[in-house]
Amino acid sequence: MSNNDIGGFARKYLQDHEDQEFPRSSARERQLTAQAISLHVDFIDGRRAEGFAWSHYVGYEWQDEGGEERLTVLFGPRAVEVFGKNLGVLIDDIREGRLNRIRELPGARRKQLEHGNSENEPIIRMIKVYPDFRAMLEEIKGEYDEQHTRPARRAER
Repeated sequence: MSNNDIGGFARKYLQDHEDQEFPRSSARERQLTAQAISLHVDFIDGRRAEGFAWSHYVGYEWQDEGGEERLTVLFGPRAVEVFGKNLGVLIDDIREGRLNRIRELPGARRKQLEHGNSENEPIIRMIKVYPDFRAMLEEIKGEYDEQHTRPARRAER
């Protein structure tokens, strides 16, 4: 097979799959025995993403708050809060460190999954991360702290 045949196959494959509009809300490693190195969090705006190392994993708490669920996962001094429905399907992957990506879903995809979810996907409405990315950046840069009462300490050089 020549290089042109391979390139043509790749182009055709990408064109055939370009109409797949909605990504899955979570992903896990393909091998059942493999462990993910980190959890990648994608936000709906497409301009932010954060990673959390499974080596810093502390624990989780899963709550049902009357129609919506909240899943809180601690990674050292940081926390990830996931809001939505059917979040219990993430628990085994979290316990075993296999979950490698979660993402907020657009409203149309959430509604679609609420009416029919044959693949038993989690329906993730919103994700919050603590401390906030911007607050950590301000701390690193030596800008003002959250209360804006005093300058934050500067990072050592």
